[in-house]
Amino acid sequence: MKRVKTLILLCLLLAAARPTMAGDETRPGPAPAEDSSRRAAALTERGEAEQKREDNRAAQATFRQALALLAEEGLRPPARLLKGAGLSELILGDYNKALDFLLRAEAEAEKSNDREIAGASHYLIGYVHRDLGNYDLALKHFRKAYESGRTLGHRRREIMSLNEIGNVYVYREDFAAALPYKERSLLLARQHGDADLLANGLHDLGTLYLSQERAADALPLLQEALAIDRRLKQTRGVIIALLSLADCQQRLGRPAAALAALDEARPLAEKAGQRKDLSVILSLYSLAYEQMGDFRRALTYQRRHQALWQELFNQEQSKQMAEMHTRFDMEKKQRENELLKREKEIAALALGKGRSQRNFLFFVALLVLLLAGALYRGFRAKTRANRWLEEANSRIAAQQGKLEKAYYQMEELARHDQLTGLPNRRAALEELEREERRFQRSQKPFSLVMADLVGFKAVNDTAGHDAGDHVLRTAAALFTQSLRAQDTVARWGGDEFLFLLPETDSEGARVLCAAITDKINRHEFKANGQRLEIRASLGVATFGAGLSLEECLRQADQAMYRSRGKD
Repeated sequence: MKRVKTLILLCLLLAAARPTMAGDETRPGPAPAEDSSRRAAALTERGEAEQKREDNRAAQATFRQALALLAEEGLRPPARLLKGAGLSELILGDYNKALDFLLRAEAEAEKSNDREIAGASHYLIGYVHRDLGNYDLALKHFRKAYESGRTLGHRRREIMSLNEIGNVYVYREDFAAALPYKERSLLLARQHGDADLLANGLHDLGTLYLSQERAADALPLLQEALAIDRRLKQTRGVIIALLSLADCQQRLGRPAAALAALDEARPLAEKAGQRKDLSVILSLYSLAYEQMGDFRRALTYQRRHQALWQELFNQEQSKQMAEMHTRFDMEKKQRENELLKREKEIAALALGKGRSQRNFLFFVALLVLLLAGALYRGFRAKTRANRWLEEANSRIAAQQGKLEKAYYQMEELARHDQLTGLPNRRAALEELEREERRFQRSQKPFSLVMADLVGFKAVNDTAGHDAGDHVLRTAAALFTQSLRAQDTVARWGGDEFLFLLPETDSEGARVLCAAITDKINRHEFKANGQRLEIRASLGVATFGAGLSLEECLRQADQAMYRSRGKD
């Protein structure tokens, strides 16, 4: 179609270059493009106002309207409009479109020497690359945004860019590299006097300390962040700070303080409708009660967390399907508009006149040929559009199948430890309850074995976490090989494992434990060519009448520690 337009324009220019016949009139050209530019600028301002009100769907539609208006006139969109369109797509989760708009905004801003828009575009591009896992590119653009903030005296962007550079290193789990950026960002936030930035910096540095097992250092920072968010009446900030404080108090061995923070956060999350935060709160309740030894309540809250998590996942799945259909309808409408536009262009060309009698017949003949080609291409375009619509429907059906498959995969992942492939604590607790119900019917005892790996912490400290992961995977495989088909081994946490031995008394369990201990102790664990000193410590408890699951687990745990003391 572009070739057809070019040829028609060339013919018109050739005809205009020849002498005109007497009586020809010079007609005015099309309306000036300034009107479209003014309307696009007004739409850009409206879209930015909608973004400030967090009406992101409306902002997206407004920016698209401005872009379409300029495209009709063949005008290049300005950097400000492209940046706004990129931000709207980023907020709504379409990273590919966001990146396209933001890269174009960056290029236009540099052409026009608009350093403000260029710096903002670099920051947003870094944000997209960070979420996509392109960490090197994210660091490159965040550093450019930081330099732009320093040069222009835009202190807020300078602070935010430093903070995001630290976040990229956190995502890479390079906490040592992240620390100076987070500390520098917090220092500048204190000097700048922006309470919102200060609360954010305090919370981020506190959570970074938690990642480094520095809960004592994290506690005052998180408490200060909570106090600021309370003063600013930032409900979401208060909820997040309370959740981090609960995690911190648990790490410090203070489950009662953790429960107090959760008791404050829970009604706030419920009132604000923050169901994802509520899911995290329920999970932290479970961990706190487990730390206090109240396994019954821990299991209850774990079940509530799982039920809410599954409900949220189903809602997210429905939302994704609705967004897919909306995107499909929008693309269909856009394609129909393009076809209509082409038909209007052809109709307009058909009404065109030659400017001289000498070239009239030549121009009409050539125009007929070009129109025939354009109509043929329009027909082919419509055919392609129909075929594209059929393919899109097929893609939607395939995507729905993928989403359903992903749901089952996530459900499976939620019940298994990703490192060892063994059932996790949640799956183990469910299996224990089923076995308890079988005992009530058959009165056949079953045994629990708690096991840990002696020397594991030294491996992590000296040989690194990769070596520790290798030890855990190897031990898991050796445990699995040693059990019967009806037995279960689960990763209980850290280097601790739980064995469930149905219809097995204490004597049978001790025989099996001796065999497992011997297998682990004789196995040659190696990392980087060095032998690792790893031994197994196992404790047995047999479930019977008058005994609760919690007590049985506690007996197995105590027996394991007694066994460890004998080694």
